[in-house]
Amino acid sequence: MSSNAHQESVTFTSIGYVMSNYNEPGDPKALRNSESVITINKKYTGALDGLDGYRYILVVFYFHQSKGYHERVHPMGDRSIPKRGVLATRSPCRPNPIGITVAEIISLKDNIIRVKGLDALNGSPILDIKPYEAHFD
Repeated sequence: MSSNAHQESVTFTSIGYVMSNYNEPGDPKALRNSESVITINKKYTGALDGLDGYRYILVVFYFHQSKGYHERVHPMGDRSIPKRGVLATRSPCRPNPIGITVAEIISLKDNIIRVKGLDALNGSPILDIKPYEAHFD
């Protein structure tokens, strides 16, 4: 591995957004047990072709309400759990506030995907979607 590591600015454009009953961070378990809707920008509707053949998807999204980076956090915000490095947790307070969640597809019609298990807040920008493949993921 090269010792000439460097930081590079990277820009993404969202491909859609989340509609959920959760507007603010809260109980992560409640979020994961709820249903939400992913609306993909209509120009990407053709890119969803074939996704209906999968039960689960990997959803990559931006933690748009993240309060910035914290090196050490209490997992799930539970102060009874000792702090650990943020890269050893699923906290949204990351160096790059990107979330990745496996969600179950409830329905897919046109550019609208109804899912269960997505822990993204209402309005979260969607960066990417990939089919979940157990032998890869």
